[in-house]
Amino acid sequence: MGSSLSLHRRHVAAGMVAMLMAIPMTARAAAPDEYAELLSQRAASIVTIKYVLKVQGAGSGDQEAESEVTGVMIDPKGLILCSNTQLGGYVSMMRRMAPGRFSNVTATPTDLKVLIGDDTEGIKAKVLAADTELDLAWIEIVEPGDRTFKAVDFAKGAPTKTGQRLLSIRQMDKFFDRLLVVGEGHIGGVTTKPRRLYVPGGDLSGELGMPVFTPAGKVAGLIVLQMPDGEGGGGNPMRMQELMGGLILPAAEVAKATARARAGAEEEE
Repeated sequence: MGSSLSLHRRHVAAGMVAMLMAIPMTARAAAPDEYAELLSQRAASIVTIKYVLKVQGAGSGDQEAESEVTGVMIDPKGLILCSNTQLGGYVSMMRRMAPGRFSNVTATPTDLKVLIGDDTEGIKAKVLAADTELDLAWIEIVEPGDRTFKAVDFAKGAPTKTGQRLLSIRQMDKFFDRLLVVGEGHIGGVTTKPRRLYVPGGDLSGELGMPVFTPAGKVAGLIVLQMPDGEGGGGNPMRMQELMGGLILPAAEVAKATARARAGAEEEE
């Protein structure tokens, strides 16, 4: 009787172990499907912006350099959002961190062209507006004609909270044919100062100016660079790396900033 009961317990224990082992395996098996689905839904909205950056007042004469940055289409009529820092806005950020030191330096993106899909020539575009504090820049295709583009609508963002699992998309270098790669992580915390921002946890493999999504494909926010100014102080310099990795500006805040940028551009016209 004792040996039969012991044998039964071993069988039950083995069954429970097998069940527990199957749970993470099932979770891992679902991830590739989520990745593929996210790319099928959103890849067409990820674009490349090629431009020439003109830097003046840097002390070694005027300079020009060709560069490119990844952006996301946010309006079917040809409005694109990207990181202002990567579009030359780092100069403004340097002025904020060290007032007076870079007061004469300017960086202006020119000759902008947007590459969509397999296009290698690009469509002419211009800078519509920029927000240095939020690290956002809006690029507008000059003559879209009757074309419409796949876009991510930040006004329809998903509500999120600490612990929410997220997926990111980043674009590799031209050398790797600008391959789109999905990263996975979660919201590790939510800041209230200097503004509401999601602090990424895990390995989102993010890229400045790139959107992050829920596993269902709804946009949660945009990865931005947030740096303290000179007066505000940077806290412990050894922790600046945390900021350099980027924080996530919630989708609702991105939508509000876009509305302000559009309104400001219309007033200037």
